[in-house]
Amino acid sequence: MTGRHPATAAQRTELLHRMLLLRGGDQDPAHRGEEAITVGLRSTLGPGDTVADGPVLAVELAHDDVRRHRPAVTVCFVGDEAAPGLTTSLGQAIDDRLPVLFCCAGRHGTDPDGLPAGTVDGADIEAVTRAALTAVHPVRAGAGPRLLHFRTYALADSPRHDPIRILADRMRTDHQLDDNALAAIEKHVAGQLGGRVRRG
Repeated sequence: MTGRHPATAAQRTELLHRMLLLRGGDQDPAHRGEEAITVGLRSTLGPGDTVADGPVLAVELAHDDVRRHRPAVTVCFVGDEAAPGLTTSLGQAIDDRLPVLFCCAGRHGTDPDGLPAGTVDGADIEAVTRAALTAVHPVRAGAGPRLLHFRTYALADSPRHDPIRILADRMRTDHQLDDNALAAIEKHVAGQLGGRVRRG
């Protein structure tokens, strides 16, 4: 999926399938509507890459990867600026040019000084995938950490920002999906989830 060529029907169908699986599974209801972020970001990571639970662990893992000469990227979701160890971890990652992609999601983002940052619509899985690829490549190449901010929306306030609906509508517009194909995808997902699937 590059910016020059639209995704194939098979690529988009796989993304749609993965988002439906995530929504229908054991996803935390607080993160409903963020399926594009999870699926899009994970689709850009390699087998040696890691998603760390917290900035302190992310920096430790990245230091270990550098010491072992592994071309891996550590991804870390950071919440608010009060997260334990965030300021120190950001400083270490910048000073040591560590291969860490810091991510945050919300309506507003902040860009820490000295950390290259980008912002993308967190409801658009194709935009998320492109932005994540753009951020991951320089991090993996040794250019140091980056920050990627995903703009999010409350689905209850704005159902038009539903990532599943956005992708399905785009596929319909591009003649890659019709109601029968969507029903077949949902049936397959429901089978994998033991009968439950939630689209919207």
